[in-house]
Amino acid sequence: MSNTNKTDQFYDQLTTLVDQSLAAVLKKGSTTNENQDIESAIANSRTLLEQMRDRTNKDIRELRELSEWDTFTIAFYGETNAGKSTLIETLRILLGDSEKLATQQKFEDLAIDLRVDPESLASIELSIQKLQAQLADSQRLANQLTQQLKSEEGEQEVGLDVLRATIEHKRKSQNFWQKLMRIFKKLDEEKALSERELALVQLKAGNQARLETIAAEPRKIQAELAARTGEKANVESAFTRLAPLQDGCIIGNGRSDFTLQSHSYRFVAGGQQFQLIDVPGIEGDEKQVMSAIDSSVKKAHAVFYVTRNPTPPGSGSEGQEGTIDKIKRQLGKQTEVWAIFNKSATNPQVLQGQTLVTQNDAVGLADMGKSLTASLGTETYRGHVCVSGMPAFLAAATCLLPNNHHVKSREKFLASMGRDEILQRSGMHAFLEFLRSELCQNFQTKIRDANVKKIRSCLQDGISHLHQVRDNFANAAQKLDVQQKSASSQIDGLLSGTSQKLKNECHDELSGKKSAMRRAIYDYIEGDHSSDDFKEHLTGEIDALKISVGRDLEARFAKVFKSFTDEAEAIIQKNQKNVSEILHYTIDGPFSSLKLNFNTDFKMSNGINVVGLISTLGGAAALVWASFLASNPVGWTTAAVIGAVGLVFSLYKAVRSFFSSDYKKEQQRKSADENIEKVFEKLTEMLDGNLESASAKINEALLSTKTQMRIPYEQSLNTKVALEEIAAKMATLRDKLVPKPASAAPAATPATETATA
Repeated sequence: MSNTNKTDQFYDQLTTLVDQSLAAVLKKGSTTNENQDIESAIANSRTLLEQMRDRTNKDIRELRELSEWDTFTIAFYGETNAGKSTLIETLRILLGDSEKLATQQKFEDLAIDLRVDPESLASIELSIQKLQAQLADSQRLANQLTQQLKSEEGEQEVGLDVLRATIEHKRKSQNFWQKLMRIFKKLDEEKALSERELALVQLKAGNQARLETIAAEPRKIQAELAARTGEKANVESAFTRLAPLQDGCIIGNGRSDFTLQSHSYRFVAGGQQFQLIDVPGIEGDEKQVMSAIDSSVKKAHAVFYVTRNPTPPGSGSEGQEGTIDKIKRQLGKQTEVWAIFNKSATNPQVLQGQTLVTQNDAVGLADMGKSLTASLGTETYRGHVCVSGMPAFLAAATCLLPNNHHVKSREKFLASMGRDEILQRSGMHAFLEFLRSELCQNFQTKIRDANVKKIRSCLQDGISHLHQVRDNFANAAQKLDVQQKSASSQIDGLLSGTSQKLKNECHDELSGKKSAMRRAIYDYIEGDHSSDDFKEHLTGEIDALKISVGRDLEARFAKVFKSFTDEAEAIIQKNQKNVSEILHYTIDGPFSSLKLNFNTDFKMSNGINVVGLISTLGGAAALVWASFLASNPVGWTTAAVIGAVGLVFSLYKAVRSFFSSDYKKEQQRKSADENIEKVFEKLTEMLDGNLESASAKINEALLSTKTQMRIPYEQSLNTKVALEEIAAKMATLRDKLVPKPASAAPAATPATETATA
C-alpha cells in the first residue's frame, strides 16, 4: 500500500471518529417528543453541534489536502522585503536546483543561438558614443569650412561690385572722342573685371568640390552609426528574450505585493530530499496573500522566520495585529521554527569583520529569541541563523545581463574579494551545512511529528471552542434557571391572589343578592298576602334568582379574570424579554469575541407563545364557568330548595295566621329567611366548589406554561452537557495522537549562530 493511501486512511479515521463522537451525543436527544418547543430546542442544539463537527472536519480536510508526508518541507516566512526570495534563489544556484539548472542552460544556449555575447553590449554602446562624438565634430568642421568658403566668395563679389561701379562712373564722365576710342581700346577696369569674374567662377567651382568632400565624411559616420545602432537593437532584442532566464528573477523589486503566491522549489542535498516554499510577505496586503500564507505554513514541517532587523517582532496597537501576533497565530502549530537574521550588506566592508554579527546585533537577537520563545514555546522555537543573502547571491549568480541592476553591485563585491570568500563571510556556507547536517536529518520522524501536531492542534482548537461555548451555555442555564423560578413564583402568587379575589367578588355578589332578595320579599309580605300567594311569590323569586345569579356572577368573574390575564401576560412578556436578553448577552454576544470557526445561524427558543398561553388560560376558565351555569346552577332546583326548607305551615299556624295578620307576616318572614338562607347557603357551597375546580383547571394550564417557560433553561443545560461530551471524546482522540519519541534537539551550533571570517 502506498504512503498516500496510508495517510488518507489516517485522515478518514479521524473524520469517522469525530462523526461518531457527535452522533453518540445527538442520539440521546433524537427520541420523539410531543412538545414542539422542546423538539425545536433539541434541533437548535443539534444544529450548533453539527456546525462544530463540520468546522472540525473541514480543518481535517484542509490538513489532508495540504499535508506533505514524503518530502521534508521548509517555509521561508517573514516580513515583506526581508530577503526570503534572495536566500531561496541563492540556495537554488548553490544546491543545483534542477529547475534552476535548466533555466541557466536555456540562458546560455539562447545566448549562443542569438549570436550575442552578453558582454558586447558595453562595447557597442561605447562605439556608438564615439561615432556620435565624431559625427558632431565632423558636422562642426563642415559648417566652419562652409562659412569660410562662403565668406571668401562674398569678398570676391564685393570687389566685383566695386569694380563695376568704377567702370560705370568712368563711362558717364567720358567725352565723345573718348567714347569713340573705347570702341578700339577697353578700359583697364573692364579688362580686370573679366579676369576677376572668371576667377570667381573658378573659386565657386573649387569650393563646391571641397563642400562635397566635407559632406561625405558626416554621411560616412552616420552610416556607421546607423549600423552600430542596429546592432544594439538586435542585442537589446536578444536581451529581452534572455532577461526572464537571468538569475534572481524571483527576487522582489521592493513592492510589497511582488510575491502574491507561494512557490515551491525541490532539492536533493546530501541524499536528503526537501523543498523550500517562498511565502508572500506578512506585512503586505494580507487580504491578497492570507490564503497563500495559511496554505504554506500548514504544509511546512519547519519554518524559517526571515527578518532584516535583529530586534523583537513588533506588537500591534489599538486593535491592530502586530507581527508577533501574526507569528503566534500562524506559526503556533509548528513543531520547528527558526529565525534567519538576513543582514543587509550593500558594501563589501560589512563582510570584512571577524564575524557577520556585531555586538549590537547580538543583543537584539537575544531579545528577539526571548520574544519568539514566549510566543511559540521552547519546543517550537529552536534558535536563529545569521546570513547576508544579497552578497551571497551576487557571488553565486552566473547568468546576468550587463544591464541588470545587480551587475554593478557584483563588480563592487568581486573587486574586494573572491566568490568563495564572499560565500564564506556572508554565512552562506555555514547555512548550507546547517541545512544538510541538522535541519534535514531524521526528516521522516520530523514529517510525522509535524503533521501529527497540526492534527492535534486542529482537535485542540475544536475542544477549546467547545469549552468556551459550553461555559457560555452553563452561564446562560444558571441565569435562565433563576429567571424561570422567579417568573413561576410570580405566576403562583398571581393565581393564589386571583383565586381569593374571585371568591371574595362572588361572595360579595351573593351577599348583595341575598340582602336584596330579603328586602324584596319583606316588602311583598307587608302587602298582607295569603300563604299560598306568598309561596308562589317566593318560588318565583327563587326561579328568577336562578336566571340572574349566573349572569351577574359571570360579570364579576369576567372583571377579575381580565385583571388576571393582564397581569399574567405582563409577567410572561417580562420573562420573555429577560430570557431574550440573557440569551443575547450570554450566548449570542460572546460568540463574536470568541472568534469561533462556525456560524451561529440557529435560533434558540426564548420563551413561550404569549397569545397561545392567554388563550389556553381563557379556555380553561370558560370551561369551568360553563359547567357552573349548566348545573342550573350547580345541580339544584327550585322545588328541591323549597321542599328542603318547608313552606307548608301547620294547621294551628294556619288558623292563627287567618285570625292574626301580624302573626302571618311574622311566619312568612321567618319562612322567607329560612328559605333564603338555605338557597344562598347551597349557592355558596356549590360556587366555592366550582371556584376550587376553576383554580385547579387554571393551575393545570399554568403548569404547562411554566414547563414551556423552562425550555430555554433545559435547552442551555442540555447543550452544555452535549458540548462537554463531544469535547471529552475529541480529547480522547487527541490524546491518542502522540509524537514518536525522538532525541533532544541539539543546541544551536556556532555555524548557525554567526558566520565567522
